Amino acid sequence: MNRIKGICISLFLCCVLSAAAQAAPTMAFGYLANKSDELNFEYLETIFPNSFANSIKNLFNIKVIKPLSVNERLKKKGLSLQKDYRPHELPELTENIGSDFFIFGNFTPYPDNRIKIVLNLYQRSSGRVFTFTNLGRMETEIFKLVDRITMILINFMGEEQYYRTGIIRSGSRLAILTNLDGDELNALYAPFMKKGYRIAAFQGNSLYNIVSGDMINRFEYISTRENSFAMITDLNKVRFLHGTWAGRRYEGKVAGVKRIFTRYDTAFIDTKNDMLNRLYSAYNRDIDYLIIIGFNKKHKRAWMRSIDIKNRDLMWMQSDIRGSGPGEIGKKLIERMSMKIEAPLKVK
Repeated sequence: MNRIKGICISLFLCCVLSAAAQAAPTMAFGYLANKSDELNFEYLETIFPNSFANSIKNLFNIKVIKPLSVNERLKKKGLSLQKDYRPHELPELTENIGSDFFIFGNFTPYPDNRIKIVLNLYQRSSGRVFTFTNLGRMETEIFKLVDRITMILINFMGEEQYYRTGIIRSGSRLAILTNLDGDELNALYAPFMKKGYRIAAFQGNSLYNIVSGDMINRFEYISTRENSFAMITDLNKVRFLHGTWAGRRYEGKVAGVKRIFTRYDTAFIDTKNDMLNRLYSAYNRDIDYLIIIGFNKKHKRAWMRSIDIKNRDLMWMQSDIRGSGPGEIGKKLIERMSMKIEAPLKVK
């Protein structure tokens, strides 16, 4: 147990905070809204966030603000804590609370004592929201469930921003999208093939790759139905000028821009799923995972995102992977993807 706590502390010291911030971060907790019609579960709306706050506070020397205290702070500004928030509301909310992070979400009870918990972690300094889903059982001691989810949060808040829901086993067929080409792309493929992974001819080993570093970085933020890592956007803040001077041609351009926002922002999940469906069909339903790896200019640091094609869901993400080159980084990814997830922060 002491060893696990030591690992936690080491990870948290690398927490993604503002470079100038030296004091302990402040984490505010909202409600976990009950999404079912069972009113006898509503007591968990505050029990869960209070338990998460206590678990984090017990592990780290940080400041936590529980829902009741958050509500008191907001009341002083004529506001009140709501059960749900839209992403674009979070920057102003955290400013009013005076916190570095804000955590809120919902839960849905299922038969056989199962429960689905969806948590949203907003980081004020970066404007990023990490959303993840955990489906498990309501153990006799609810704190086991709380500890497991707490460790997911802490893993993500580390320098690597690490999150993984399962193992990618040898023999799986991978479609790899990256900004490498030629010999370096082959060097990345080699350790995967050596370990028995099947590499789809998604990029092949082209001498020239049209996917540049700038292009691959656009895949860093990714949204799926259950899990996502995204920057906050708000179409309501986009203003289109109108007047008596606006003719049919101008209105047509505005409508076109709005369609682009809808397709690639507010309805992006549907657009992405359509692309994944076409990818799955193009390879005769024989693709298991899409793995996106973005390398820096020297190709000695990388980030990765992995989508389970069959479930259409983000199942692994990791940042700041370092190595001497693509081959070593590939080996590190293979080592991590085959680790067994046993307990919070304990992998084999």
